[in-house]
Amino acid sequence: LVFTYRYFLHRWPQLCILAVPTDSEGGDGTEEGTKNRRRPIGCVVCKMDIDDGEPSGDEVVTTTSVENSNNKTNDKGTDQNETQANNGLPNNKIFTGYIGMLAVEHTHRRSGIGTALVQRAIHRMQQMGCQSIRLETEVTNKSAMTLYEDRLGFVREELLKKYYLNWGDAYRLRLWLNA
Repeated sequence: LVFTYRYFLHRWPQLCILAVPTDSEGGDGTEEGTKNRRRPIGCVVCKMDIDDGEPSGDEVVTTTSVENSNNKTNDKGTDQNETQANNGLPNNKIFTGYIGMLAVEHTHRRSGIGTALVQRAIHRMQQMGCQSIRLETEVTNKSAMTLYEDRLGFVREELLKKYYLNWGDAYRLRLWLNA
């Protein structure tokens, strides 16, 4: 489990976001109070894939490779996509984002931190060219279902039977982004 999230962090650092309280929140002015105050209270861990209709493609897409493909020009100063179109090569790959984990400390739940983290991740994935975002959540996790479906607009795509190690079922959810 830790290896998976370390992989996400190293490959897509811009898509792994921490919520850390500001100096004005809590703490008693002591060194111990400062340590507790600066401890993360929430995180979202995401990645990007090339959308081939499957949940996770074989091709590795990193933040750097997406940025490079978005910024490349040839030596004549024309966009690489124009060059590829002129050569008859496929010029547009469809990227999809993936939310691997959202966690907020119990003492800070129901205060909008999870919503803000996911909204920021969605915005970054959209800026990086994602046309949709996928995730899985346990069927019994009513808080997550409310967040993703009711607040953020995700739709159920598939029921995954016995998806989790505890034999719990999951829904695969997807959010379609405006082009």
